[in-house]
Amino acid sequence: MTNLLRLLTTLSLVLGMVSPSLANSDTTRTEKQFQGDSVPNKCPRQKRKQGDFIYLLCQVKGKPVYLEIREQAGVKTSPEDEGGTLDVAIFEYKNGQLIRVVADDFQRYGFRNNKLVAAWHLDKTITNLSLPKYRAEEKRLLTESRKILRLYGIKQK
Repeated sequence: MTNLLRLLTTLSLVLGMVSPSLANSDTTRTEKQFQGDSVPNKCPRQKRKQGDFIYLLCQVKGKPVYLEIREQAGVKTSPEDEGGTLDVAIFEYKNGQLIRVVADDFQRYGFRNNKLVAAWHLDKTITNLSLPKYRAEEKRLLTESRKILRLYGIKQK
């Protein structure tokens, strides 16, 4: 009887410790589907400034790999210094198509064939992406991506 009780106690402890990591690994596994092209160790980033934003593009063989958007928040002390910039978002691409957006407000979005198919806030998966709110966000992100890539002479459909 005591052996059975010990076994049940041990099992409940193990399950209690393992189940959160299983839930988290499911989110991680889902997000891995939305990883962009591999980035070279020293990707030559092209820099453009427009208004208060700094755009940094990593491009390989004429296709975008990732695009970093930063907001200038401080005063520059030298031309090389980006003086207190804040990351706003990172757009990741696969074969030249937008695949993932990571925003500074803990929002992450996954795209397939220019359609929003997954979204996360912190570690919580958002399930109902057919809401008008997410359709508007999809349109806004795709439009923003195209507009910024045009600054670099890249046209997307």
